[in-house]
Amino acid sequence: MNLGALFKGRSKTPILAALIVMLLCCSLSYWQWQRAVKKHELNQDIEKQQQLNLGHGVNDNKRDLTEKINGEVQLTGHFIDGAIWYLDNQVVKGRVGFDVISILKMRDTGEYVVVNLGFVPQQASRMPTPISLSEAQVSIPAYIKTSSSKRFTLADSAAESGSTQSIIQYIDIDYLSKASNHALLPIIAYMTQDILGSTKPHYQPVVMSPQKHEAYAVQWLLIAIAAAVIGWKLSKKENKNV
Repeated sequence: MNLGALFKGRSKTPILAALIVMLLCCSLSYWQWQRAVKKHELNQDIEKQQQLNLGHGVNDNKRDLTEKINGEVQLTGHFIDGAIWYLDNQVVKGRVGFDVISILKMRDTGEYVVVNLGFVPQQASRMPTPISLSEAQVSIPAYIKTSSSKRFTLADSAAESGSTQSIIQYIDIDYLSKASNHALLPIIAYMTQDILGSTKPHYQPVVMSPQKHEAYAVQWLLIAIAAAVIGWKLSKKENKNV
């Protein structure tokens, strides 16, 4: 095929513009498709952990918690005195506030686990609503997640300097370990039910289903095809007006 003859007499501007839009849309389509694949894998991991919990017992605190990532467990222990931090920039149902972070010492193993206890709203002073935690033994349902992931932030350090309260910008296991003077497991436990009465658990392992990501991928691909058709037609119309 003679490509020169195919494009002869057509304006290059609409074709180039359409090409740019196509590349962008195809990239977004691929990105959404990759996210769908990861969500399918995450769902499979969650189902696998649920089956393991049924086999071993969700209340078995003696099992290695690092083997329960992407699974829901029952943690029994007590909170460390004074180990409370407030994770900044959280929004739950339109309300701005903080997530309460603490450390639980496991009853059976003596290991220390970082626990996200849920949301508290910010006060008029833009400071977190302070809470206190009892050192009595508690049993909390929690979802276990690896600590390797870190949300996007411009902060250089987890801690916010100059604050009168322990406000952090992201969960940094190393920082919390030094601040609490305890060796922490490389995981984060997210409380899934409100058993304290002072926080609101809101973590969801899968916010958007893989099917929605696949639908978005198809949508971006169709937009890319539409851009190609429109660019081709516009190049022909501009040629007629010359």
